[in-house]
Amino acid sequence: MSSNDLEAAKVQGLPGSEGLIVGPLLVIDEKERIVHPEKISASDIDRHQQLFINARTLYLAELDDLLSNLDKQTSEIIEAQKHIVADQEIEIMINKMIGDDQYCVDYAIYKTFNGFIERLKESGSDLFRQRIIDLENIRDRLVALSCDEQEHLEVEKGAILVVREISPTDLVTYHERGVKGLVMDKGGVTSHAALIARSLNIPCLVSAKHAVHSARDAKTGILDANKGELILDPSADVVKSIKKAIKAEKKRLQSERKKKERSETLDGFPFHLRANIEFPQELDLANQNGGEGVGLLRTEALLYGGMANKSESEQDAFLKKILTGIQGPVTIRLFDVGGDKLNVHTPDEDNPFLGWRGIRMLLDEKDMFCSQLRSILKCAGKYPGRIKILVPMVSLVEEVIEVRNAVEQVQQKLLEEGIPIDEQVPVGMMIEVPSAALLADKFAREVDFFSIGTNDLTQYSLAVDRGNERICNIYQHYHPAVWKLIKMSVDAAIENEIEVSVCGELAGDPIGAPCLLGLGVTDLSMAPSSIPKVKKILTQYPLDRLKKYAMDVLESTSGKEVQILYDELSGG
Repeated sequence: MSSNDLEAAKVQGLPGSEGLIVGPLLVIDEKERIVHPEKISASDIDRHQQLFINARTLYLAELDDLLSNLDKQTSEIIEAQKHIVADQEIEIMINKMIGDDQYCVDYAIYKTFNGFIERLKESGSDLFRQRIIDLENIRDRLVALSCDEQEHLEVEKGAILVVREISPTDLVTYHERGVKGLVMDKGGVTSHAALIARSLNIPCLVSAKHAVHSARDAKTGILDANKGELILDPSADVVKSIKKAIKAEKKRLQSERKKKERSETLDGFPFHLRANIEFPQELDLANQNGGEGVGLLRTEALLYGGMANKSESEQDAFLKKILTGIQGPVTIRLFDVGGDKLNVHTPDEDNPFLGWRGIRMLLDEKDMFCSQLRSILKCAGKYPGRIKILVPMVSLVEEVIEVRNAVEQVQQKLLEEGIPIDEQVPVGMMIEVPSAALLADKFAREVDFFSIGTNDLTQYSLAVDRGNERICNIYQHYHPAVWKLIKMSVDAAIENEIEVSVCGELAGDPIGAPCLLGLGVTDLSMAPSSIPKVKKILTQYPLDRLKKYAMDVLESTSGKEVQILYDELSGG
């Protein structure tokens, strides 16, 4: 390799979805749309209202066209977009701004969606904050269609898309048109675009600052999402070498998938690898990769999809899809949001991350809470022994006691209605705030299992907003303080003879997973795409070696030291 190759321009980012590809660059630098509050005459009201109806019809047709050509793993995302576009509340608000306030159609659309977007920005929920880009995308597309603006962008097959940020809908659209890689200036590893990229097996970099500017004049690139870099305009020799490596990697992955290795360490100690799921369409990949059930079923999409609470029957149908789509246990997390701020007015919070969210919100919103419990407990009655209930954002023992009382009350009502239940359905809690870890021995006496959410546990332990790009380097999964809190939680679970699992990013991480098993966590849940990789790592070592690795990690003083310890483990 020549010195020129070594000096090739690079863009650094965080791996959002692993992979290595070579392809032409498609750089899109969209400026924020400016819409003016222009007034219209009374005679133009009907015409502008019809322009909105036409735009909505065209957009729904676009989404239907996407669905007809889309693989199963991502169709639920597009269905969610359709619910928003067709939402009657939005239609009423837009028509009111046009009819009563006499604003032009594009401003009425823009202003209405911005109202929802501002509420999302106030939310302490990662899921809702990540959906802001979705609403911005829908807003801008409806404005463009109402003004008869059409897109004519050519996409070369195998292209690497470089953007500031992107909605799941747009990502799916570009993927259907030939995009095979993604680089974003913004976003985090837990952003929805990154999750969809993993689902589509698209190599992806996030938080690649100034990527759009740097790649503006480049023609081709090598996206190495494993290393977290995009190489701009590499030489022909480098491209040839990378293509050879890609071909070898494909063969290796095909060979790994054909193996039916048991989930146990080198010396025969068993462990379980389960899938984190949000949509039923992700179950195919979970099954394909050997997921032993669902270790974390996120249910927030039931609130988000139609911008309102789903009916109990719709929740029933959703849970049935999950239970029939995979074998093994399914751990259902209760709604983990900061309030349904799309429809319900809530007071502004100075610090929403420490505010009205998770179980705190559910215990106040009794109707929402009981509706979800009814659906879960009815499903548990149909699939006895398979369902577990997981309570999010627990910080007080009293919260767990209230949940248990609510479960018992709903179960009693179902029995009175003649509906069968699973009387032994386990109720567990997330360990994701320091108070829960520090008092894990007390909490362990009140619940049936722990599920350690390392994403929020890291955020709250280090006082770092994991969505803040300015300080994302401080958000360190491997920080020794986080490991000590995990150790306290695991020890309390073992001592009180309750189950313990990990469902955060550490579970699917090559450095984190072996340490967790060494600490005594035999149940790990992760993105379906991470299961084969983690399984390969854990089967390579005897349990004693992993225990030593875990003890060394606990004695470390920084995340960098943990990285060195893992290098020693994998190298030795």
